[in-house]
Amino acid sequence: MRPIEVDLGPRSYPILVGTGALAQVGTVVAAGQGSGAGGRAALVADGGLPAAVVDQVAAGLEAAGLGLVRCTLRGEEAKRLRTVERLCAAFRAQGLGRDGVVVALGGGVVGDVAGFAAAVYLRGIALVHCPTTLLAMVDSAIGGKTGVNLAAAKNQIGAVHQPRAVVCDPLVLATLPRREHRAAFGEIVKYGMVSDPGLLNLLASWPAPGGAEPDRLAAVIARCAASKAEVVSGDEHDHGRRAILNYGHTIGHALEATLGYGRLRHGEAVAIGMRVAGRLSVELLGCPAAAVAEQDRLLAAFGLGRLPRGLAADPPAVVAATRHDKKALGGEVGWVLLEAKGRPSTGNRVPESRVRAHLDAVLGA
Repeated sequence: MRPIEVDLGPRSYPILVGTGALAQVGTVVAAGQGSGAGGRAALVADGGLPAAVVDQVAAGLEAAGLGLVRCTLRGEEAKRLRTVERLCAAFRAQGLGRDGVVVALGGGVVGDVAGFAAAVYLRGIALVHCPTTLLAMVDSAIGGKTGVNLAAAKNQIGAVHQPRAVVCDPLVLATLPRREHRAAFGEIVKYGMVSDPGLLNLLASWPAPGGAEPDRLAAVIARCAASKAEVVSGDEHDHGRRAILNYGHTIGHALEATLGYGRLRHGEAVAIGMRVAGRLSVELLGCPAAAVAEQDRLLAAFGLGRLPRGLAADPPAVVAATRHDKKALGGEVGWVLLEAKGRPSTGNRVPESRVRAHLDAVLGA
């Protein structure tokens, strides 16, 4: 495995992508990328993971000489401050000190919550991400964003707390539910549209969800990870170019909030948001219609871009929810739109009437 580096000077860290990577977690941590040998590790795992996966990581940490604290959490409902308090209390009860490390083993919820706990416990201890979902591998485990939800909005409380390493093993994806696997391609297509147009060519001949071999998945994960690493390296705290990674997220987050967290997968929501943002890009920035059509065809090929059967959105409520977007300044939302494939534009002001018109068209299509 060739590490992909997030270049943040003395806080730089590697992203390791490869089949069998989880077997190396103990070595990674003990080598100083997560904690000094002899400290304690808090393994925060998704309660729905196969026991064999959790036990493999636990055994690796113990073999590296780390005392082990085990914690579990599960589901979007865990993204609350009370969960962070529970984790921190468990860390203290088990003697986790300043030389300790939190190892987050799971998808985006586990990474966000365990990462935030690591950021605030003893004013910050080391963190290693071991994402177990495709979405977390290509997106949420990279870049240091952590946080929990308020009842009315997603990820409104959090901190930027960079990990010491990110370890991605495509072998664990074999047990991922089909819907979770498919939804991740919303974020993957996003990378192709905002930063790596060549990725779209690879996706055009992609096997059916769940059909890709681990090595082929590893190549796409590494490509997405490299794209995000490059953006984060130049804008760690999201004050500039990092905003391009929010393409599709303004409507996506609003859909998640209005439908109820957990009813719509994040990648599903982002895919619908990308279709709306693509249409706005053609109208307002002159983005070639063919580029947006290519985006929409790829999303459709992965079964994305529409609400799942049985869900119905309230367009006025969705538009209203966009006003609470984390990127809003002075009450105005700054939209990420496209001038062309690979040429994103940030901070665009869009009349709500146009947002509503395109949202209606996408939801009704």
